Amino acid sequence: MSTTIPGLNAFVDLSHHNLNVDFKQAQAAGLVGMIHKATQHTDYIDPQYGVRVAQARALGLYIGAYHFATAAPVQQQLDHFLAAIKPFCSAQVLPCLDWELNPDSQQGSMSQQQLVELIDLFKQATGVYPVIYGGYWMLDMLKDEKNLGNLGQCPLWQAFYSSSFGYLSDIWSDWALLQYTDGTLGPEPHSMAGIGPVDRDSFNGSLADVANFWKQHALS
Repeated sequence: MSTTIPGLNAFVDLSHHNLNVDFKQAQAAGLVGMIHKATQHTDYIDPQYGVRVAQARALGLYIGAYHFATAAPVQQQLDHFLAAIKPFCSAQVLPCLDWELNPDSQQGSMSQQQLVELIDLFKQATGVYPVIYGGYWMLDMLKDEKNLGNLGQCPLWQAFYSSSFGYLSDIWSDWALLQYTDGTLGPEPHSMAGIGPVDRDSFNGSLADVANFWKQHALS
């Protein structure tokens, strides 16, 4: 029995691990926007980021960029992320922070205190709060609801691979984006034409709501 995905199921998130991406074919199949990995730690830039942002922008797709957070000094991570996305902000780039357990023990995982500090520095530097991406690990870290700072001001991009579409914390009343599959786990569809199995995301609203959301939260 198929599952009805709530919201507008028309987004993907990508990195260099997605080897073959044809945005024209994906757009013809209903793709509205993509969020691409831009940076990690204080020195890494995804080698496909700039190329794919340019391709997506040429087709009029909505664009987002995410930074994979680590335990490195917060200001250095912020400077690195902003420097990487600044050249593309004429296209309204939605900034996102990926807060999850980092498998690279040398880089380490960002602490809650660092995350709270980072979003405030981000707001000071850009005028907007970033979107926060996370799943079970993130919400478990936040379950005591202490020292949250302004986290509740950040739109939630929740990873949750279940047809029940739950697991929100009391910090957020709802999600803005829902990553419901990683291309393998979670309800169907797992694939997107022109890309194949991929992280697929649904936006909590209509196409008109997408335009308003990007206008309010994207960097331009």
